[in-house]
Amino acid sequence: MDSPRDRFLSALQGRRTERAPLAYVAALTNVDIQKQTGCFMPEAHLDGAKLFRLCAAAHEVLRFDAVTFLINAFYEPAALGCDMDWGTMEFLPTYRSHPWRAPEDARIPPDLLSRQPIQTYLDSLKRAKRSYGERVAVVGKVLGPLTLVQVMHGVERTMIGLIDDPDKIRRFLIPAVEVASICANAQFDEGIDAVSIGEGGAGANMLSPEMYEDTLQEFHQRLISKIRGPTVMHICGDITPRLDSLKRVGFDCFNFDWAIPPRAMREKSEGRFSLMGNINTTDLHLGTPAEIERQVAENLEAGVDIISPGCAVSPLCPTENLLALASGIDKWYQSRRSG
Repeated sequence: MDSPRDRFLSALQGRRTERAPLAYVAALTNVDIQKQTGCFMPEAHLDGAKLFRLCAAAHEVLRFDAVTFLINAFYEPAALGCDMDWGTMEFLPTYRSHPWRAPEDARIPPDLLSRQPIQTYLDSLKRAKRSYGERVAVVGKVLGPLTLVQVMHGVERTMIGLIDDPDKIRRFLIPAVEVASICANAQFDEGIDAVSIGEGGAGANMLSPEMYEDTLQEFHQRLISKIRGPTVMHICGDITPRLDSLKRVGFDCFNFDWAIPPRAMREKSEGRFSLMGNINTTDLHLGTPAEIERQVAENLEAGVDIISPGCAVSPLCPTENLLALASGIDKWYQSRRSG
């Protein structure tokens, strides 16, 4: 019988598996899990042992086959000097400053990997591989280059700059690619099985297909070429008008969100990369287990390779809805066997 890690790695490469794996790449924990593990945000963001135990509950309690042993999306910006609000047990972290005012500010410190909280997540990943070995897939995470620039330079300034002064934004994107590749490869050095690239700042409502192709596509290609292992790209919204460009980037898997019907995503992606998706995170927060199981079945029927939330999950999400992800997979396969 395949191990959870075997299932995930096979599905990541688009190969058939005896059971579709359950994974996630964006933030996923909740208040109940924090209470069960005794590991609470925000302390867990800066403590590798607590971060590992909190994230491990995704497998131990929620039955995920692949676990991302990082929660928040701002490890790299914090290490680069962003002033952070580390949130609470109910709210994820966010940033409060934009240190890169000019391209000359976008310097990569030589001690980047030993800075907090990057050191924290490397410790968490090391603990995960030591604990799970070849049994459970361990997934890393980095911010995508445009999203990192938006955090470090400011969203509004970045988006205006893409129109008024795209060469300036390209000068920010060059070191952003370096930061992401350095951090991704440091995670592979700790033994991760794949890394996700969180590029929510390049969402469907942020960039036109033409702007993506003219500015960002080459930096995504550059980043993928530098990373020494399998990659999962996440971009928010309906990115199907951008798929022709995305097919040329070279990532292994795409985590798509609920704005795209699963069957449409399967057809339009044309098998150029595997698919991970796309359970609606609003429904995970406010819906019912039955609705979550229905969406799981819809994805499986469409041929989605890996079942996953479509984006970050609220810490207020009820545990029974998270458990419905695995139970939805079980019920779909049971119905096929009985039918």
